[in-house]
Amino acid sequence: MTKKNIRNKELYMESIKRGSLVGGIIWVCVVIFISINYKTMGKAALPWLVPMLAGYIVLGALLQLGTVKKRMINGLAALWSIIIIMFALICIAYYIPDWIRYIIVLSFFVLLVIWVGDYWYLSRMARKLNKGRSGYALCISLKEKPSSKEDFLRKFEDYCYRENISLEYEVKDVPAIVLMDGIRCEVRLDSTPGFGGAEYMMKVTEE
Repeated sequence: MTKKNIRNKELYMESIKRGSLVGGIIWVCVVIFISINYKTMGKAALPWLVPMLAGYIVLGALLQLGTVKKRMINGLAALWSIIIIMFALICIAYYIPDWIRYIIVLSFFVLLVIWVGDYWYLSRMARKLNKGRSGYALCISLKEKPSSKEDFLRKFEDYCYRENISLEYEVKDVPAIVLMDGIRCEVRLDSTPGFGGAEYMMKVTEE
């Protein structure tokens, strides 16, 4: 098995675990909500708690795995997709029982909070890493995955040009070994699974 296949397998397993965790978190929030409103919806919802747990875990894992495999849209487009789905559910809300409607709305709300929190965490970590202190990694966010080695190197060269950083190659490949303002660094493509899809970045590590 190649390093790339091993990396992909690890990413998929991490995504499945993450999606299952998200599904479990949503289920816990639903249970708390049902407990608070037990008089009005407890009897109807109680028999469905275990099936809902299984459903949330499976759907969370499939959703997260789908984003990693690029079968779904990312970033702000994912947020708009959630909003559109919520609007569609509101339109058909008249035809479903109240307790189901409340659970669906709550589930999407929790999902949105998790998505925003995940985005905030990634942004915060990127800002921290981008301080560029000695011994730390520099993460350069990418809007999309580079289509080729040449595309990857071109994006990195554009970054150095914008930041007025002198650039010399020792190894012109992926990963690349470069001199940035005379400092020897390794530049590789990295990704982080997010609920809206994988976030790609160029990770620069001082050697």
